[in-house]
Amino acid sequence: MNTVILIPAYKPDEKFVAFSEVLRKNDLTVVAVDDGSGEEYMQFFESVEKLGVVVVHHAVNGGKGKALRTGFAYIKENLPETEGIVTADCDGQHTPEDILRVIKSMEENPETMIIGGRFAEKQDKVPLRSQIGNGLTRLVFRLATGLKIRDTQTGLRGIPAGLIPKLLELKGDRYEYEMNMLLYLKEWEYAYKEIPIATVYINNNEGSHYNTLKDSWRIFVQIFKFCAASATSFVVDYVLFFILDAFVFTSGAFSLASILGDGVPTALARVVACFSLAYIVARVISAIVNYVLNRLVVFRKGSKNSWVKYAVLALAVMLIGAFFTGLLADTLGIPGIICKLIIDLPLAAANYFIQRDWVFKKGKKA
Repeated sequence: MNTVILIPAYKPDEKFVAFSEVLRKNDLTVVAVDDGSGEEYMQFFESVEKLGVVVVHHAVNGGKGKALRTGFAYIKENLPETEGIVTADCDGQHTPEDILRVIKSMEENPETMIIGGRFAEKQDKVPLRSQIGNGLTRLVFRLATGLKIRDTQTGLRGIPAGLIPKLLELKGDRYEYEMNMLLYLKEWEYAYKEIPIATVYINNNEGSHYNTLKDSWRIFVQIFKFCAASATSFVVDYVLFFILDAFVFTSGAFSLASILGDGVPTALARVVACFSLAYIVARVISAIVNYVLNRLVVFRKGSKNSWVKYAVLALAVMLIGAFFTGLLADTLGIPGIICKLIIDLPLAAANYFIQRDWVFKKGKKA
């Protein structure tokens, strides 16, 4: 497989040179991007150039994401025969053995992003800061995407050349670029495979640029967008329900049972009587609002039949909610608006996961 190793480097040291030397001894093509390190560090880039490493320079520091995009652009323009790219850090956290392992996995799994996950070692070897960052990010990432990726912060990844055009358009100049790469796997409908790699932390990982709160926030945005869309449809739903329940469907003439007529069997009539007509009408309108927001803003693209799946889900949620809201109101004799809130809370949680994993599902796992 024609593979290029891409190394974004900012203020490297001797470890970068030693790392590059081993890669070149394995006959690997290496492209490094000097992300504005400055004259003080030019000696290290000159050393790797003598080894045969191609170095592309940034005049000023632009961030890891920007450095990666520069590397992808260089490879696309100057190394068109490239079939795969392995991104790696320059600080010694990724071993040559693991890079070869990623390349082998790429050969076995074509058109699949290979993710080198640091999860084989015991947790007592992992710095506390990294444990907290990894754990929090993994949890939020799983909630936001449904993808089971254990190490979302790893910089060691095998990327098929076919993804380069998408990666050149991907936003983010710093750490968030690598996270966005994983977040967009669903939208790109691209397969992924996570393989175990060695856990190497230099000086207790003090050089890491990962900010636990700041960078986890970027993943929370996906959930917040869903909540914002849900809140909008929630307001529409409850305002309509309050108006319809309090001022429109107040007499027996407007009940669902009366609409169906006297021909309904007694047992069925009792069940039908439990359904809240105000709930049904309000939910139909708010469901349309919710679908449009989730389709265009939250989950972005969906399959061509996503509206059919959403309609099935909305109908099921509507019938369950309408029945139990009416049943609760009749049984307890409390206002319908309160009963609706009690029933809707657990339905809302289930609604998110079903939309994420079924209605708008686009990701693939190798």
